[in-house]
Amino acid sequence: MSDRSSTRKKSTLLSAIRNLLFGSQRKANYRCEWSQGIRAAVGICIPIGIGLLAGHLSWGILAGLATFWTLSCDVGGAYRQKAIALSGSGLAILGAYAFGVCITTSVPLYVIGIFTWSLVAVLVGVAGNAAAQGGLITTTIVVVAVVLAAPNEFWIRLLLCAIGILWALGLTLAFWPLHAFSPLFEAIEKSCDRLADLLDAAWTGAPTALKSASNLQVALTYDAMLSSLEQSRAVWGAVRARRAGPSLRSIQLLDLIERLDGAGRAVVAFRGVLNLVGRDEWFAEVRDELEDLTKTLAGLVRQISNALARHGGVMDIEDLESTSQDLLTQLRKLGETRPDQVHQELIRKVDSLLKEFRRLIQTANELETGAGKKPGPEKPPTDLVLRRFSLMTEIRNNLSFRSNTFRHAVRLGVTTALAAIISAAFHIARGYWIPITVVVVMKPNYGGTIQRAAQRITGTVAGALLAALILWSIHQPWLLLLSLAILSFATFTLRSGNYGLFSLALTPMIMVMLDLARPGTPFDSFLRLIHTIIGSVLAIVCGYVFFPLWERKRLPGELAIAFHQNAVLVKALFGTGDLNLSIPELRKRSGLSIANAANAGQRLLTEPEHKRGDVESSLAAINFCRDIFYVLSALAHSPKERLEEIRSAEWQALATKLVETLDNLANSLERNVRPKPLPGEVIDWSEWSRHSGVPEGIAKGTVPAQDGNSWIELYIAALLDHVRLAHEAVNRLAEANRRAEERQKNLVPMLR
Repeated sequence: MSDRSSTRKKSTLLSAIRNLLFGSQRKANYRCEWSQGIRAAVGICIPIGIGLLAGHLSWGILAGLATFWTLSCDVGGAYRQKAIALSGSGLAILGAYAFGVCITTSVPLYVIGIFTWSLVAVLVGVAGNAAAQGGLITTTIVVVAVVLAAPNEFWIRLLLCAIGILWALGLTLAFWPLHAFSPLFEAIEKSCDRLADLLDAAWTGAPTALKSASNLQVALTYDAMLSSLEQSRAVWGAVRARRAGPSLRSIQLLDLIERLDGAGRAVVAFRGVLNLVGRDEWFAEVRDELEDLTKTLAGLVRQISNALARHGGVMDIEDLESTSQDLLTQLRKLGETRPDQVHQELIRKVDSLLKEFRRLIQTANELETGAGKKPGPEKPPTDLVLRRFSLMTEIRNNLSFRSNTFRHAVRLGVTTALAAIISAAFHIARGYWIPITVVVVMKPNYGGTIQRAAQRITGTVAGALLAALILWSIHQPWLLLLSLAILSFATFTLRSGNYGLFSLALTPMIMVMLDLARPGTPFDSFLRLIHTIIGSVLAIVCGYVFFPLWERKRLPGELAIAFHQNAVLVKALFGTGDLNLSIPELRKRSGLSIANAANAGQRLLTEPEHKRGDVESSLAAINFCRDIFYVLSALAHSPKERLEEIRSAEWQALATKLVETLDNLANSLERNVRPKPLPGEVIDWSEWSRHSGVPEGIAKGTVPAQDGNSWIELYIAALLDHVRLAHEAVNRLAEANRRAEERQKNLVPMLR
C-alpha cells in the first residue's frame, strides 16, 4: 500500500513539473511556423544590414526593433483582420514610443507612466487577442523607452519606427504572397493535425483486462481540436464576409470544417464504446486490428493536412477500404458467436467511424478535383453571426474590482511600477529587464504566473548561455548579423509552440541585436538572467499578494456550466425540452464547457497546495462530467431513426430525472452547498427497470439482446453509473469546502 502511495505521489510530482514547464498538454505536438520564421529573419535583418552599410547602425537597429514589434503583433486571421489589427498595432507602437520618451524625463513620471500604460493596455485587451497582444508589445516599448530615447533625435527615431512598421506591414500584407483563402487553409490544416492527434490518443488510457479507463489524454486532445475548429470557423466567417456572394471554394471549405467536426465526434463516440468493451476478454482478439485502423485513419488525415498546404490534393483510400472490410468481416464473425448488445454496438460505431472518414476524404478530394455543390444561398454557422462590439462599453463594464480583468490590470500596473522603482532606486544596470519580465510573466491567474515564470527562467537560462557563447566567439558585425537572422528565424518559428523554447531563442536574439550597436560582454547575458529571476519572483509574490484570483474559486463555476450543458444535451437527445439549437451545436457547447473546466483543473495543480482545496474531488468531478459527455456523445452519434427510439415515452421519465440531477449538481456547485440526494431511479437501476419493464440483465449487458431497444439500456446503464459517481464527487467537494470555511471562521477569533 505504501509503495502504491509513493508511486502516486511521484507521478503527481512529475505531472506538476511537466505542467509548469510545458503546460497542460502532455504530448507537445506543436507546428513550427516556418513561413513566419523566414519572414522575421528577412524583415528584421534587412533594415539592420542597410544601417550597417550606411554607417548608421543604431538607426537600422531601431527600424529592426520596430519591425520585430509589429511582426510580434500578428496573431493570424483573414487578410482584412490582419490589415486592421496590424495597422492599429503600428499606430499604438508609435504612440507607445512617443509616450515612453515623454515619461523618461524623471523617475516618478516614468513609474507613473508605466503603471498607467500597463493598466490601460490590459483593459483594451478585452477587444480580443490582437488587442491583447498589441497591449503586451506596447507595454514593453514603454518600459524600454528609457534606453531608446535620444532628445536630439526624437523625430528621426520616430520616423525610423514608422519605417520599420511600414516595412513589416509590407512584408505581411503586400510583398508576402497571400491568397484570399490562404489563412483559412492554414487554419483548417491545423484542425486536421488536431484530428490526427485525437486519433493517436484514442487508445491512450483505454481500458484493458487489468486496468480501468483513463480519459485525460483523449480529453485534452479533443479539447484542442474543438478550439482549433472554432478558430477555423471564425477565419471562414472573416473570409466569407468580404466576398460578394457564395463561391464553390468557400462552400467546400466550410463543408470540410464540418466534416472534420463530424469525424472528431465519431472518434469520441468510438472511444466511448472502447470504455465499455475494453475490459472484456473477447476484445483482445480485435484490439490490434482496431489500433491499426485508427493509425491508418491518422495517416490519411495527415495526408489531408499536407494536401491543404498545397491548397488541394487527392488521397488514395484503397488501403483503408481493404483494411476496413477485413476488420468488419472479422467483427461480424466474432459477433455470430457473441450476439450481445455490447459487441453489436462496437460494430455500429466502427462502421459509423469509417463512414465519417470516407465523407471527410471525399470532401478533401473535391478541393483538388473541383467537384462539389454548386454555389447557392449560403448560411453561415450560428456562432459566426456578427455582433456589434463597443470597446468603451466593455471597458466601462470592467471598471470594478468584481471584474477579473480590472483586478489583473491593477495588479500588473502596480507590479510593473514596483519593478521600475526597484531598478531605479538601486541603480541597477539595464534594470529595465526587470519590469519587462513582469509584463511578460504575470498572468490573470496565479497558477499561470508560476507556470510562465518557470518557462521564462528555464528558457532565459539556456538563452543567456547561448548568447554568452555567441558574444564571446563572434565579434565581426556581419557574422553577428547572420547569427541574428538565424535566431530571428528560430524565435518566430517557435512562437506558437512551447514558451520555454521561444524564450530560449528570443533571449540571444535581443542580446545580439543590442550588441551590434554597443558591443557587450558575456557578463551581460548573466546580468539578463539575474534580472529575469528578480522580475519573475516579483511577479509571483505580487500575484499572491495583490487581488489574487484562485482557481479553487473559479473552478466550481466552470464545472457548473459543464454540468448544465450536459443537462441541456440530455434534453435535446431525449426530446424532453423545446430547444431550437441542433444536437451537434449543443454537443459542441458541452464539449467546450468541459474543456474550460478541465483547463481550470490543470491550472489548479500549479497553485500553492494550501490554496487548492480538495483537489481529488475537484478533478474527479471534472472526469465524471467528461465521462457523462462521452456517453451522451456516443448516443448523439446514432442515426436519426435510433434517436427517435430514445425519445419514446418509455424513457421520458428517466431522462427528466437525469436532467434534474445534472442541474442539481450545477446549482450546488454555484451555491457551494451539498447537492440534493439522488432520485431513486438514478440510484437503483433495477428499481427503475422493474417499473419500466426493462429486464435488468439486458441493462447490465449480461443477457444477449432480444429486442430492438436493448442498445439504449447499454448507454443508460453507463450514464447512470457516471452520474452517481459525479454526484458523489460533488458531494465530497462541497463537504471539503464546508470544513475549510469552518476552519477559517475558527481561525479569525484566534488571530484577534
